[in-house]
Amino acid sequence: MSQNVRESSLMAYDTLKTADLGRQEKQVLAGVALLIRTGQHTDGWVSRRQIAQITGLETSTVAARTNSLVLAHRLVESEDLTPCPITGRNVHMVGLPASGGRAAA
Repeated sequence: MSQNVRESSLMAYDTLKTADLGRQEKQVLAGVALLIRTGQHTDGWVSRRQIAQITGLETSTVAARTNSLVLAHRLVESEDLTPCPITGRNVHMVGLPASGGRAAA
């Protein structure tokens, strides 16, 4: 029983953190979190193409939403170019913010 309460509390807290976001922005954040949680990241960073693949959103939609989330400090963008795990092209990856402005792994 206490596990369900804890899980419900965490879900409620997560909802509060994203209450001001649109549906697609929430999908992008959830996609980033899922990719990181399941180990499908590069040192805490994921590509926009990975996010598009896991959420089912178009890559252009993901790009627009990640850019707005970076501006809102909900995501951080890597300074260095890294090969995308899907396309192999060098891209700026994104991650969840952690202390020091680096991605949280």
